[in-house]
Amino acid sequence: MAIADVNTIINTYLQTKTGLTGLVGTRIHTPRIPEKGTLPAVSYFVRGGLSTSYIPGIVNPSVQFDCWADSMMEARRIYRALYDALQGIQNISVASPSVVVGTDGNDYACILSHISNNRNKPITGALTATYWVVTGGTGVGSIWASGNVYSLTHEIMGAEEEVQGVDSVDTEVPDYFRVMTFFNIMVRAE
Repeated sequence: MAIADVNTIINTYLQTKTGLTGLVGTRIHTPRIPEKGTLPAVSYFVRGGLSTSYIPGIVNPSVQFDCWADSMMEARRIYRALYDALQGIQNISVASPSVVVGTDGNDYACILSHISNNRNKPITGALTATYWVVTGGTGVGSIWASGNVYSLTHEIMGAEEEVQGVDSVDTEVPDYFRVMTFFNIMVRAE
């Protein structure tokens, strides 16, 4: 079973939330904002979580989000927009196709959901063009395997805040204010 990239699923979902993107634009980064990155911004990373062996394909990561700005008031506004985008959501379908590395070393994105077999293996399978399209990238995708479910969409089954926003000032980087929060996000990532 191939598990999709949870970071990509979260980012794809957050990029659709205009309340958040109205404040930070497309500056939603994982695992951190670039050095000397433009503010305001959001960064996040998976810090742990659970998966259950008897429910394959469903993961439950604990995600740390950092809302960055050049003032604490702005960082709090970003936190509230992030909270509104995530808290209590259920069964949200996210267009985030599976990406695998083909036999030629290029990345291929799924264009039709399927269970993999040698006939649809990129690029040696006779049906490659029916199920996959080259992305132009290399090495980002997961390793292709026969018998996996590859799909166009994934589902955020639920999200709830674990720790409410915590204000902090980065003493090593002046004028960077941050509100930190932690969310438990359940994702169907098969």
